[in-house]
Amino acid sequence: MFKFVIVAVAIVAAGFSAFYAFRRSPVCSGDGKYMASQSECEAWGFAPEICRQAIEKARAVVARAAPKTETMFQCEVRFSDCFQAPQGGFSPRPSFCLRPDGRAEPLEVRYLEYESDRMNRKKTKEVRVD
Repeated sequence: MFKFVIVAVAIVAAGFSAFYAFRRSPVCSGDGKYMASQSECEAWGFAPEICRQAIEKARAVVARAAPKTETMFQCEVRFSDCFQAPQGGFSPRPSFCLRPDGRAEPLEVRYLEYESDRMNRKKTKEVRVD
């Protein structure tokens, strides 16, 4: 009986290990590349000008859709990373998908917001802006 329990535990452990090793979560729909900064964008092989335009457009989307704060400290307490919007105030720094077709149109714009769990620990939650 003891051998059966050990074999069953080993099979369950192998199943969980295989699940976590081979699971795939789509980051971008289609063939897009996920990025959040100029250096990440250029690392994917995009031209610096396209990267700059895409980041500006993604920031404009987030500046309109995400909540703003008055100070950088308030922003960084609520969001993982922030930038100063041209219209004033601070907004969360976006991450986005960009397709390799040469256009600077960011797709699936997102930002990270902090939330607390039951034990009052900070966790990040990804918020998608459409």
